[in-house]
Amino acid sequence: MATTSDEMKIVMQVGTELRITNKGEVVLSNPELELAREESAADAVLLYKFNPSAGEHTFRLVDPLADRKHTKVHRPGD
Repeated sequence: MATTSDEMKIVMQVGTELRITNKGEVVLSNPELELAREESAADAVLLYKFNPSAGEHTFRLVDPLADRKHTKVHRPGD
């Protein structure tokens, strides 16, 4: 899915904490696991846009991109 120039792509994995300040600053952290923010490792990708004049935060969910082909059956903790 294409992004517009004013959208930020946010790659998230299970356990990732997403914080957005009132000024639109994005802070990501994952206290459980620190992996590179590569789309192939993502459980979901969000597109984020902040309109400061309206004070509006907009999120769009992009199809999950996780590469789970290595497992035949998902178990808790996969």
